[in-house]
Amino acid sequence: DIDALAVRRGGAKFARLDRSNVKYPPTDLNKSGPTHSSLCGTLVRIEIERATGALRIAKAYSVLECGQVLVPEVVLGQAQGAFAMSVGFTLLESLPPYEDGPGNGKWNLGQYVIARGSDLPLHDFEVEVLPPIDSDERPKGMAEVVMMPVAPALLNAIYDATGHRFRSLPVTQAMIKGVLK
Repeated sequence: DIDALAVRRGGAKFARLDRSNVKYPPTDLNKSGPTHSSLCGTLVRIEIERATGALRIAKAYSVLECGQVLVPEVVLGQAQGAFAMSVGFTLLESLPPYEDGPGNGKWNLGQYVIARGSDLPLHDFEVEVLPPIDSDERPKGMAEVVMMPVAPALLNAIYDATGHRFRSLPVTQAMIKGVLK
């Protein structure tokens, strides 16, 4: 049997979650609409400089299933932008609340760090868009779905490299350096 819900923590084996009274939703698009039915997965390869904790994304690969693609260039551009945005909030962007951040009245965009080209694998990021299952499959929304797997992929790669599981974002260079021995 393949269960609809199983978890795997770190390098451990998958553990099936025993549940009762499970009800599966219908497979049609009744209440979820086409914007919520795309699927995406991402793999990343990172390099960490042990002396400084500096992280570099060496390569990234995303697989996207979004139905019939109307404009391939738009899908690719959206996937690249979503990847960059997710790298930003995973590794760089910090917005402290209240007086430690914008609440002090002196905060500006110069203090809000976002991902730049130097933070991304510009020449080593590949997006594979899977063909639709059948020729009359509708296009599906794909904008936000491309961001979702990037943070977990980065966090798992950092865990594999350092042996430490970070549980808050952003994971900064100083945080990585702090756990390296």
